[in-house]
Amino acid sequence: MKPLLVYWDVRGRATYLRMILHYAGVDFEDKRYKFEVTESQKAYSDYKKWFQEDKIKLQGILDFPNLPYYMDDTVRMTQSRAILEHLGRKHHLDGRNEQELFRIDMIYDVLADIGFILGEIAYPPPVENRQEIHDKTRKAYAETLPAQLASISKFLGSNDWMAGNHLTYVDFYAYDILDDNRKLFDPKHINQFPNLVAYLRRIEELKGVKEFLASPAFQPMLIMGPLALFGGSETRVPTE
Repeated sequence: MKPLLVYWDVRGRATYLRMILHYAGVDFEDKRYKFEVTESQKAYSDYKKWFQEDKIKLQGILDFPNLPYYMDDTVRMTQSRAILEHLGRKHHLDGRNEQELFRIDMIYDVLADIGFILGEIAYPPPVENRQEIHDKTRKAYAETLPAQLASISKFLGSNDWMAGNHLTYVDFYAYDILDDNRKLFDPKHINQFPNLVAYLRRIEELKGVKEFLASPAFQPMLIMGPLALFGGSETRVPTE
């Protein structure tokens, strides 16, 4: 079967999966559930289709029906990190020795923590002062961002890639998280670290990735879902 990647029609937890597939030259189906928010912001076109129909149909086909999911001739799987690591192994983009492997594991977890915090900022609890909570957490995060980027810059050092001298699957994830921060916050934070700027540019120039990032399928500003308080529209958010 033709490889199938299924997710919402946003970047979210799928952009780095799409990137690695394009880099590997895989002819795959990029199926997306689209958001169409009503004025009440409670009803979606494909939201109900996924939760009330398709997810139920996938019981017994997928061990843990969820989005994203990936299928090909050999696997049927969910969980974005599991899919990413599978694609890394399959397309020879895993670590080649223990040094590279532990660097991959460390930087992945650091980046995942950042991604988790961004999600909390974007989707505060549905309470009356939701916007106030968002503004405060966003401001607090922006104040810590330079130090976080400094640590990542130091970790990368003079290496071309996060694991060292070889491109691995974690670089696609790193690109996505760093680019999220470049777009959701003032890009000056990343621009003060020349090695991070050069690193992002190297990934953007990779064959397959370059074409994907230049295509309408990338949707650079649709990072979150439409109910997010930032990162859920095609317009760049104001800098902090």
